[in-house]
Amino acid sequence: MKINSYFLILIVFLCSVFLFQGKGYCVAGPNPRPQTQTNITSDSLVVNNKKNIAVFTGHVIAIKGRLKILSSVLNVIYTKKNKIKMLIATGNVHIIKGKDNITGGRAVYYNKKRIAVITENPIAYEGKNKIVGKKIMINFKTGISTVIGGKKRVNAVVYSNKSLTVQKQRNKK
Repeated sequence: MKINSYFLILIVFLCSVFLFQGKGYCVAGPNPRPQTQTNITSDSLVVNNKKNIAVFTGHVIAIKGRLKILSSVLNVIYTKKNKIKMLIATGNVHIIKGKDNITGGRAVYYNKKRIAVITENPIAYEGKNKIVGKKIMINFKTGISTVIGGKKRVNAVVYSNKSLTVQKQRNKK
């Protein structure tokens, strides 16, 4: 019976809100609720229900819709009601969504606030555009991203799709 209850908790946990709200269905009980399917693969998984933590280790790939997170380790901290509190990805973190992607050594996602903080040499890319700082914070509620510099200042390299030219004004008499 314990194995079945742990399996049910794991199913509910994996189907619960993971990273971002989405559309779709995850059937984990009598009342399916809309959300996108999340697929997590890793070399190993350890779930500690007493400490409310699941640890995915080794070549972790988490995919939800168009969002993909790669890391060496993904810690998922959840409440006693199996709601996700926080995600901590460490080791060669790479977050990809469409043309946008961020790399760094560590990423922490706070589910309640819907804020992600990427540290340890974070670099954000959008196509050829690139922003480097000490810390990158993304607020998914407001859509505001903040890049903070450290000893080195924030560095942004932005390419324009259109040629920027300056034309001299002609004097009309």
